[in-house]
Amino acid sequence: MGRAFEFRKERKFKRWAKMAVQFTRIGKDIVMAVKESGPHPETNSRLRTAMQNAKAVNMPKDRVEAAIKRASDKSMANYEEIVYEGYAPHGVAVLIETATDNTNRTVA
Repeated sequence: MGRAFEFRKERKFKRWAKMAVQFTRIGKDIVMAVKESGPHPETNSRLRTAMQNAKAVNMPKDRVEAAIKRASDKSMANYEEIVYEGYAPHGVAVLIETATDNTNRTVA
């Protein structure tokens, strides 16, 4: 197709990969917020913040609504936030905040 096409394609794929990571993270944030306090952003400040973050990265509205619907489903795995503390080499303190549905897998 040509060199210019290859450059444009590379830029698009790089941007799309970055957007996919952001959308996945925000989707998980939305699911956790809905599981915690319900699907209404008027009463759920954490969901409101997650929706503002979704809007900031131009996440499509249908993806946000799908995440809320998915979280409202009772068969969905329940993610919980866990904080791990430890020390790295040379005495550097490490604090890890993670969201998981299986703590054993996360620790391993």
